[in-house]
Amino acid sequence: MPEYLAVRCHGLKTHLLPNQAIEALASSKNIKEFADVLASTDYGDKIRELKEIDAYALEEIFTNELIKRYNYVVNASSNAMQDFLKAYAKRFEVQSLTRILRSKAFKTSSKDIKSFLPLIQSFSSLNLDKLIEAESIERIIEFLKGTPYSKIVKGLDLYQKYNSVLPLEIQLKKVYYEMVFEALEMLPSEDQKEIRELLGIEVDAANCFTALAPLLYGYTPELTKQLLIPFFFKIPFSSLKEVIESKSLHTALTLFKSYENFIKPLLEKGDEALAEINILKLLKRKAEEIMLKFNIEFAYAIAYLTLCEIEWKNLILIAFLTQQNLEAKQYLII
Repeated sequence: MPEYLAVRCHGLKTHLLPNQAIEALASSKNIKEFADVLASTDYGDKIRELKEIDAYALEEIFTNELIKRYNYVVNASSNAMQDFLKAYAKRFEVQSLTRILRSKAFKTSSKDIKSFLPLIQSFSSLNLDKLIEAESIERIIEFLKGTPYSKIVKGLDLYQKYNSVLPLEIQLKKVYYEMVFEALEMLPSEDQKEIRELLGIEVDAANCFTALAPLLYGYTPELTKQLLIPFFFKIPFSSLKEVIESKSLHTALTLFKSYENFIKPLLEKGDEALAEINILKLLKRKAEEIMLKFNIEFAYAIAYLTLCEIEWKNLILIAFLTQQNLEAKQYLII
């Protein structure tokens, strides 16, 4: 019954850090002070076990707590709710695959991936260690044959032609949203509507970003259209197509007005990080709205998990910026 799960999530929500705590953490003078402020929270026990404190070690602790929270909600659910949650949690598998692809493309350290993979393995049916040891992106795609992500091969020619992993990442997102929207259809209609709005914000943001690629990065309209995720919420395909073909700043600002705070940092500063933060703020507001209106429905649990994920992203962002002596406050999701 969704009432039982919602009641459990009401209790779990009290463990989330309030906005004031996030702001206090962002004011930390160094990474040690940041960790000390977290001592009395759910993260405290694991932090006290650390022999050396750095952002990578803290990220592992934050990820472990996020996965623990997800596992609790999945295990407390049943039937169609649990099926949906398992599909929804595949977002971590997709994030892992994206990290692996980028590490291969940019030949960067796999340190952050190796700490992340064991933690999300409970939500993955893939041999992630095998993928991270693959010698090339082509080999990774070969390993993904016969899995739900086999469609990634559709992006291979574009990756090779443009030397960009973006077409591969978009194929992964397409697979993810196909899975999650299919699972959504099995839920009661009142839950479907609210959860679809949360997912719709994510998809719209991804498609708006893609549609701006001819303006921002010189992608051809033909390529850009191939990269759109075939699900639409506030931004219909016709508007995306018009922005792609016009390559016009005015057209983008007019047709994407619902996401003005998302696209302006991209168009005016090329600030992808701030754009993502603004979308996450929108998701946070929507999740909080769901929690007020649907406090005994299954949608409440998804809204709770959305807030868990946002807390996770806040903490990781603050940890790495603090370690680098950079200002974090403008990037907080509050």
